[in-house]
Amino acid sequence: MKNLTSVQESITNKTNNVVFISSESCSICHVDEPKARKLAEDYDIPFHHLDIIQEPELAGTFEVLTVPAVLVYHNGKEIARQARFIDFSSLENLLQQLPKDSEATDYQNLFR
Repeated sequence: MKNLTSVQESITNKTNNVVFISSESCSICHVDEPKARKLAEDYDIPFHHLDIIQEPELAGTFEVLTVPAVLVYHNGKEIARQARFIDFSSLENLLQQLPKDSEATDYQNLFR
């Protein structure tokens, strides 16, 4: 598990990032985290797991009101988010389409 500062640095410095926010007491989080981690690893995207109980400021920083939450970043900008009920097939579809480098992204084509 990482801390907020290291995740923010990665979001700034890496082209793509997946942030998974959970809580120790959330049973579905324990099921969904390995699935989200595997998808990120399959597409060679940095994966960050944060616990909202250990770092309560996450709620305000990422504007997360419920867990589990998965946030996807490209070039430092949040481009997708899912919370509570995660649709892993749509998450995988998005990760497949993400450009691997930071050249100009045509967001119109990305979200067709």
